[in-house]
Amino acid sequence: MQIIPVIDLKNGIVVRGVAGNRDSYRRIRSTLTESCDPSVILNLFATDFGFTRAYIADLDAIQRGQLNRCTIAELAQTNTLLLVDRGVRCADDVEELLDLGAAEVVVALETLPDAETARRLLQQFGSERLVLSLDLMNGSVLSENAAFADRPAEEVAAELLSVGFEKLIVLDLAAVGMSEGTPTLDLCRQLRSKFADVQIITGGGVRSVEDLTPIKAAGVDAALVASALHDGRLTAASIRSSSAK
Repeated sequence: MQIIPVIDLKNGIVVRGVAGNRDSYRRIRSTLTESCDPSVILNLFATDFGFTRAYIADLDAIQRGQLNRCTIAELAQTNTLLLVDRGVRCADDVEELLDLGAAEVVVALETLPDAETARRLLQQFGSERLVLSLDLMNGSVLSENAAFADRPAEEVAAELLSVGFEKLIVLDLAAVGMSEGTPTLDLCRQLRSKFADVQIITGGGVRSVEDLTPIKAAGVDAALVASALHDGRLTAASIRSSSAK
């Protein structure tokens, strides 16, 4: 199972995500470095841990439409493949990220207007470059579209996967940074049983290396991790020795 480190960007620096309350996110405090510069932290993830893929959540873009273009372009010059969430709403949003060097673009349910938009994005950019994100808050679908928000998460995921997505993030924002375990595993198991060929990514609440084994057992292909890396609870050595690797 792959580990994907998460970098939350806000005002050009790395911040710590806590329970999806983005207005309260503050400068990261890390055992890895005193810096909150995203390029420094991305480099440490690559050199110290050997991570080859990273998830970048541009909170300025998601919340206010202010993309950190220069930062993303700089990070994209490294050997780490970037999976970037900017709160995609249209094709121009995807195209801009790809032009900046993102390897993959998150199509987040939180901001996705409707299923037809998803279909058009897949037709234009292909399933290899797009990753659907099933965004939840305390188990409920998080979406600006009531047609999504009022339905069970598994049903919404099935509808959008049928459009043609081959990569899926399942993330409950309420668990982010809380170090209470990952609450999406039952849903991941259900989705894995129905969609054998879809790459499933989940995370939120990972406390230590012991949490990686049940995530892998749920049929998950990759785990998103941030706080446990910065707090020193998940180390390069523990990851190497884990049965979930």
